[in-house]
Amino acid sequence: MFNPLITATAGWSEAVEERAQRLLTFPLGTETNGASVTVATMFARCQFDPVASARFLMIIPPLMAQRELTKTIARFHIDGHPCPDPAAMARCALSYAGRAVTMQEIHPERRWLANLVSALFGLKREPH
Repeated sequence: MFNPLITATAGWSEAVEERAQRLLTFPLGTETNGASVTVATMFARCQFDPVASARFLMIIPPLMAQRELTKTIARFHIDGHPCPDPAAMARCALSYAGRAVTMQEIHPERRWLANLVSALFGLKREPH
């Protein structure tokens, strides 16, 4: 059965809203006049709705969110200069917002499986 209320609110939660607001405040750099450039500024200058874009990045799968934010940062320039490492900046911004960015955060079951295999074969694993 189709429920419009559930469909309209799918993916929304207070945690999503809080993370989206944190993402918008992440500083990307400073212009020559001293003005701080945040993710919200970047979205607005790229003709995206900042709040909707941040929410979108908080509800899509983590690796897709990293890819999408990386593409946006790669297209964006501050005072004519591109970001030197858009992928690292995207991971840092998403991490600042509270979004999973490392493989251990995205797939914690892999750590469990690696520990199990190490225990079975008597291998010593370095903690990460």
